[in-house]
Amino acid sequence: MALEDQINRVDCSASGILGTGLAGCRIDRKRVTALGLVKKGFVFDEEITKDYMRELQQAGTLIMLQGVVSFADNTAEDTIITREGSGEKVVAGKMPYEYLATFDNGINFHKALTSLSSHNAYDLILFDVDNTLFGTTQKTGGFKGLTLGMFENGKYTGSNGTDASSQTVSFQLINRIEWDLYAGWITNDELDFVYSELTGVNEVLITPSPVAAGTSIIVNAFLLDKSHPVEGLLFGDFKVTKNGLANNPTAAVYNASTKNYTLTVPALLAAQIVEVSLNGIVLTPSDVLYKSNIATVVVT
Repeated sequence: MALEDQINRVDCSASGILGTGLAGCRIDRKRVTALGLVKKGFVFDEEITKDYMRELQQAGTLIMLQGVVSFADNTAEDTIITREGSGEKVVAGKMPYEYLATFDNGINFHKALTSLSSHNAYDLILFDVDNTLFGTTQKTGGFKGLTLGMFENGKYTGSNGTDASSQTVSFQLINRIEWDLYAGWITNDELDFVYSELTGVNEVLITPSPVAAGTSIIVNAFLLDKSHPVEGLLFGDFKVTKNGLANNPTAAVYNASTKNYTLTVPALLAAQIVEVSLNGIVLTPSDVLYKSNIATVVVT
């Protein structure tokens, strides 16, 4: 199926006035449950499938924010002026759509929202509780995210025995016409995945043991909570440089007892500077995304 067959592009009249009949199926956005930040200006250029969306996540083109527990509309009223004397009212300006999304995903998620705070840096797609994907269509064809202006993390609120903890983000959709006239959607029936399957990228802390001259590097890989080792990584999931040049592993063996990976690499010599990290954003066979720090060690 081609992408254009998934989305709802309809030109009902040459005059630009759309039909008001109700013969077709009614579509409405339900409770928003997940947000997706998309690289500014990116246009989805093929059928939207889970594999395609995962590829976009690995490329850093799509950042998923799961677990929206509340989605409040804070859009200001349109600017309406009254003509002096006649009392005639005129709409002088339509305000950008503005929303407050609330999550309950913990402190590390709050930090992630802080790192994403920006202006005019992303586009936005939304998933609702019916697993319908919303964005906007283009006159030239294609489907893209809605243009974001402000995207700003709010305060962190901890649980106090009465209220649950929460993290918030406020954002504006600054091109009203993208929704008012060109709103686009892809319904659950046209998708081969559920929004919750597009889990976000997990931060990993890579820590190497002292490295001696030879062909082995021992590292451990833990999630940021430092209690969960990352298992299932392959040698291609690691990146190693030696004095700034590629020196990538040719094998990786995981020891379930020590929680360490032993990486086999081209020969290392004393005093060389080695950097170890995950190879960008990696997707494991268990369908989990990871990225890591870059750890530096000097060969002894």
